[in-house]
Amino acid sequence: MIIDAHIHAGHSDTLTHSYNTFEDIEVSLRRMDQAGIDKAVVLPIGSTGFEKANREIAQIVQAHPDRLYGFAKVSQAEDAGRIDSMLREAFETLHLRGLKLHGPPNREIMEVMDRYRKPILADVGGMVYNLRYPAESYPHVPIIIAHMGKFCCFETEVRVMTLWLARRYPNVYFDTSSVMDHESLELAVAEGLAHKMIFGSDGPGLHCGVELARVQYLPLTDEQRELVLHANIERLLGEGG
Repeated sequence: MIIDAHIHAGHSDTLTHSYNTFEDIEVSLRRMDQAGIDKAVVLPIGSTGFEKANREIAQIVQAHPDRLYGFAKVSQAEDAGRIDSMLREAFETLHLRGLKLHGPPNREIMEVMDRYRKPILADVGGMVYNLRYPAESYPHVPIIIAHMGKFCCFETEVRVMTLWLARRYPNVYFDTSSVMDHESLELAVAEGLAHKMIFGSDGPGLHCGVELARVQYLPLTDEQRELVLHANIERLLGEGG
């Protein structure tokens, strides 16, 4: 079993790049088939209008229930004061399985997520330390650090801080999407953090098969490989017993 824990799909109102205009789930599904990836976590795109985007993600998941898990998205600023109602719809009506954020979660978000105990995938753009107090204050909310701290970066301090948080806090994890500095992934394995590492691709912008190869070349035991490729994210999603 292989689960890609980080792909995108759907529409957004912005019209500048694919990642904030339109990402076609059929592209990701085709590539998943080519790479031997069984399932994926699909996330909304864009930076505004997430009530509509969350509903679209739910429709995409409903069309492919055996392949996809859906995450919601909210904006800390634009959606302030209505996070509770938005996530109530996302989790109770749309049956989405977690939350994607750009930037660290604030108190309003964490209070709601503490009630639902669902995972947060947070892209903090290198500001990894800003996740310390959400993780410390809300130990029952799993926090996955997207891109091992920052998209396509070679900043060692970002990777080191990500590993520090993952070691220190039981509820902190990180995904492998766009981690081009392979030695950082090797360091995570060497430090015994395979149980905190989650395979993700950030597709379709990045090819899931190429991102999977990074993991396949890591010096993992068979048990560790199972954790990284599916068991870690399944546990956070409440799957697999």
